[in-house]
Amino acid sequence: MSEQLVKLWSIFAPASDFLLAIALSALSALLIWFFRARVRIIWGSTNFSFHNFHIDPEKDPIAIGSEKFFVQNIGRKPASSIELVFSEEPTSYNLWPQRDHSSTALKNGGYAIQISSLAPHELLIVDIIDIDLKGPKLISVNCPDVMTNEVRFQVLRQFGKPVNFIVGYLMASGLVGTIYLILQMILGAN
Repeated sequence: MSEQLVKLWSIFAPASDFLLAIALSALSALLIWFFRARVRIIWGSTNFSFHNFHIDPEKDPIAIGSEKFFVQNIGRKPASSIELVFSEEPTSYNLWPQRDHSSTALKNGGYAIQISSLAPHELLIVDIIDIDLKGPKLISVNCPDVMTNEVRFQVLRQFGKPVNFIVGYLMASGLVGTIYLILQMILGAN
């Protein structure tokens, strides 16, 4: 039986080196593709504020809403031709950081803001003020380079350095403990 295995091994051994080379080449190509520079755009709303102003006591109060939207390229490649589509035209808006842009009223009553590019890791904030609460909402962010993703935000308290250090220490020790547990399970307890 062992002679037959030796004969089979002598036949397939050169092929195994070839198959190993193909597998390593495919794995290398897959890793290069996975870690390539690409555009990744996230967007969403961070907060909404509502105010009533009684400017004239004889008239109804004026309702004013304020909302901040963000668009960020979290990728490693610049994005081009970004379009922000709103449900309605806002009363007023500002872009931070300020930049050249164009805007268009859409046929369906919507409103679009076009931006020529967004650098890697760049954050764009659109600050909208809306009088009489028409309620413009950011419907979508379009980019020909990538499908964009909406991200939900919540207001979160910022903690100081001591608390962040303790949380980081606990996370790191949990990771080390998990790796130790997995190695103990694989290699067996001594």
